[in-house]
Amino acid sequence: MPEIRAFFISLHWFDEAQSFIMPKNFNVFRQVALGYILIVGLGLGLITPIVQAEAPHDNSYTADTLVDGLTQNERAKKIDAFFISRGNAPLAGYGIYFVQAADKYGTDWKLLPAISVIESSAGAEACRFKDGTLKHNAFGYGGCTIVFRSYPEAIDIITKSLAGHDPKTERHYAGKSIDQVINTYNPPSIRSDYHYLVTYIMKKIANTDTVTIASKATAETKQLAME
Repeated sequence: MPEIRAFFISLHWFDEAQSFIMPKNFNVFRQVALGYILIVGLGLGLITPIVQAEAPHDNSYTADTLVDGLTQNERAKKIDAFFISRGNAPLAGYGIYFVQAADKYGTDWKLLPAISVIESSAGAEACRFKDGTLKHNAFGYGGCTIVFRSYPEAIDIITKSLAGHDPKTERHYAGKSIDQVINTYNPPSIRSDYHYLVTYIMKKIANTDTVTIASKATAETKQLAME
């Protein structure tokens, strides 16, 4: 902007003039003049005050953070165990990323895993390019048009969005309940059973018995080894 450029040129000229204008009282004069320029600049919107931005999410979470009476690792195991129970879905093993992102941005830890099940069978039918290259989008996010470098990146970005902390999408999700978020993500007018399916999967994840599934997986591994 020419106004901003002119503003900084005037400051530069002011410094250069120090050895020529009012040498004895120059410092006082300079402070008064700079104060005047600052006030005018703020008033005209040429200067933006620097303020400490408030963090949009909670950074106080730790591995011991309890949600639903479970630590991060315990919740992550439930997500992974549920994915394993569905034929060892590709997203099994990413449970900790779902949990950490949910705690980081302050949303339900079961929401995005449940969405992934409905959208792609937890990664089994994830979005791909025509040549088969994975887009790391197992969530139907952006109608499969958005590409991520990895699943951890996708989980973090989408969780941030659904929690209402992404400036690009906050108008859709900020301040909404989980039910409202689900209905916004995929409206009933597009898929009438979407809300029911996501909340159903969320309950299944919460009720997953990690011990039983882990034992079953170990038994199946031993069986395969014997064959």
